[in-house]
Amino acid sequence: MVNGLLLLLLACLFQGSFGLGMKKYQPFSWETFWIIFSVCGIVLIPIGWTWLEVPEFMNYVRETPVHVLGLASLCGLIWGVSAILFGQAVDSVGVSLTYGINMGISASLGALIPLLIFGNIPPVLSFVLLLVGMAIMLTGVAVITKAGLDKEKILAERMSSQGDGAQKKSLTKGILMASLAGLGSAAMNIGFVYANQTLDIATKHGVEATSASLIPWVITLFGGFIANFGYALVMMIKNRSYRDFTAEGSSKAYVKAIITSFVWYLALGFYAKATVMLGPIGSSVGWLAFNGLALIVSNGWGLKDGEWKGFPTPKKWLLTGNLILIVSWIVVGISNGLA
Repeated sequence: MVNGLLLLLLACLFQGSFGLGMKKYQPFSWETFWIIFSVCGIVLIPIGWTWLEVPEFMNYVRETPVHVLGLASLCGLIWGVSAILFGQAVDSVGVSLTYGINMGISASLGALIPLLIFGNIPPVLSFVLLLVGMAIMLTGVAVITKAGLDKEKILAERMSSQGDGAQKKSLTKGILMASLAGLGSAAMNIGFVYANQTLDIATKHGVEATSASLIPWVITLFGGFIANFGYALVMMIKNRSYRDFTAEGSSKAYVKAIITSFVWYLALGFYAKATVMLGPIGSSVGWLAFNGLALIVSNGWGLKDGEWKGFPTPKKWLLTGNLILIVSWIVVGISNGLA
């Protein structure tokens, strides 16, 4: 289990860091960057990594019932739509507030729903501690969300020339999009857990479980690719930004998009392996920790980049929220040990 926790920590480091690549990717437009990211991060890298560890993985996918493949891909499609909403929410209410709302909803629902759907309820004490850890984590997310709200309020007072009604409308819209994005992110883990039936098929054929754990992502992300690539392609045609592919200085943007794709999927791949190593409720415990610790890492990058400079009170709330998240991770770890 210790190795599983260490691997999960590594996954959280990648998950909290990949967003750095989604800044300053000029001369690419957003849609150009996103098309490369979708092709590399959502399709090529997952399939390539899975093929390297499980060369015959498609045989096990074919053995999987069609309804399992369909439902897992549908969850991925929902996540794909939510990823688009997430980006729009960031533009509306900022990174910190969007991350806080998104990860709070994603972590709680994405961890609890698979337990209830698949009947994998752990012993009473373990389950109670899991719920306590979830409550503590949500408290930490709420504190971080408050920090983001306070920061956005100060920014609005300093820089905005719009009326209060316009600001309130934009904030309400942004919070709604971030909440819907959180629901979609939860669907991602639900689809992954549902597609674990393919993992079971592969292990019956003698495949190592940690390697077979990569197969469910290939299935789930198929639906996500349709939404992400499709939307980016529509925007590219609309804005005629296909010229970006050959624009001057685009080589650096290509490299940045590809590296971002690798970092993003390394997070998911290591998370998948960690869920196997963590035991029977690994996909629930792991998802809670995955979101909570990734939020800490992303906040750490935000502090390093000076995003909270000049906001002393919100910064204190941010640090307090991160401390609460660390406590929640400890409680969740104890819960997993008792399972």
